[in-house]
Amino acid sequence: MTATASLSRSALAEVVRLRPFRRLWLVFGLSSLGDWLGLLATSSFASAQLSSPAAQGAAFGGVIVVQLLPWLLLGPLAGVLADRYDRRHIMVSVDVTRFALFASIPAVAALTGEHAVAVGWAAVASFTAQVGAMLWAPAKEAAVPNLLPARRLETANQLTIITTYGVTPVLAALVFAGTSRLPAIGDGGAAVAALYFDALTFLACAAVVGFGVREISGRGRAAHAEDSRAAIRAGLGYLARTPLLRGLVVGLLGAFAGAGIVVGAARFYSRSLGGGDATFGLLFGGLFVGFGLGVLVGPQVVGRLSRCRVFGLSVQLAAVGVVLLAVTPSPAVALPEVALVGAGAGMAFLCGITLIGAEVPDDVRGRVFSLIQSMTRVVLLLTVAAAGTLAGLTSALRMTVGPVDVPVDGSRALYLLAGFCGMAVGRFALRRMDDRSGIPLPRDVWHAVTRRADRERR
Repeated sequence: MTATASLSRSALAEVVRLRPFRRLWLVFGLSSLGDWLGLLATSSFASAQLSSPAAQGAAFGGVIVVQLLPWLLLGPLAGVLADRYDRRHIMVSVDVTRFALFASIPAVAALTGEHAVAVGWAAVASFTAQVGAMLWAPAKEAAVPNLLPARRLETANQLTIITTYGVTPVLAALVFAGTSRLPAIGDGGAAVAALYFDALTFLACAAVVGFGVREISGRGRAAHAEDSRAAIRAGLGYLARTPLLRGLVVGLLGAFAGAGIVVGAARFYSRSLGGGDATFGLLFGGLFVGFGLGVLVGPQVVGRLSRCRVFGLSVQLAAVGVVLLAVTPSPAVALPEVALVGAGAGMAFLCGITLIGAEVPDDVRGRVFSLIQSMTRVVLLLTVAAAGTLAGLTSALRMTVGPVDVPVDGSRALYLLAGFCGMAVGRFALRRMDDRSGIPLPRDVWHAVTRRADRERR
């Protein structure tokens, strides 16, 4: 089954008609909205506590690094812990905890009045919330197959991808941009209102799961630590010795690294365009609008072109968008360009998931999915943090060219570097994964697109 088939109207209608899954999907959407809004609001809140650009960049990146640490330290073992307890109880407990944590971030700042304490507690709360999210996600994933017929699992997974990376990031960006229009609350500015709204999304999730999706209760078979370590090693070994997967992993990590750099340096890039928090929120949302379009429309545009080739080309398309951002002077032009970056990343991600499902044997497929998803999340958050920090450190630099003294914009330099590196990564993936090496690429692309157009005319 192809991605386009799995997203047909009839398949979507059948999945959404199932009440337990529909409610769980609502919960997942709210939780994902909370995750993305928490990422924006917490990092912006920490940055707003400080005055110098370098300190703001370090605080922005530091909070995101703290959110990354649980995935580096505990990610592969989260599913083992989640299997030992009732899934519904795990999800409710985690969401109530995340409600308390995100609501406490602005509350602690207001009570203490100390900027250092506010930033420190934001980091602690973010770390703890991410530990909870690591338990929440596998509990939710383990529950989905029990709510659906087997033939519709792929449709449900595609719907989850679109919700996670196409819909809720856009909603989070709009909420964040909207709160920037509200009167400032304390030293955190718009981020304070966003944090309280974020906390309420998790409380709503806990209520829906606790009272409306009782079907997900139950325990999986408890896994032993030794078995888990052996399974992780087997999955890594399979990734390392399979050429197609090596190219796929490099390409996916490159695409997500480029997206992370765009997000991480976006606050400083927005200032170079003459904008502020609202521009930052719109660019952040535009990235994921493009991502959603890539997932939904991309397969129809490329027709029957080999998905291995589409993957490499999509990574390069995202990289071209990043290069264009580096030389763009206007927010109006930057918005479609950042959507182009998202579209390339979305098509690459969709092709990668499809190829894993088609090419990886069933006995290791779950581990491969888990490892790749963990690596892409780590790379995404790491590059967001690094880009924010580097952009802040370089924002005060100036360069003298003859009689002219001009500022050095670190965000644009990062975008330019990321774009050219992304082109190289996409080319590497295309060469490593190409399954039609005897057929010239331009002719293959032309035939795939024109044949699709001919079928539509008929």
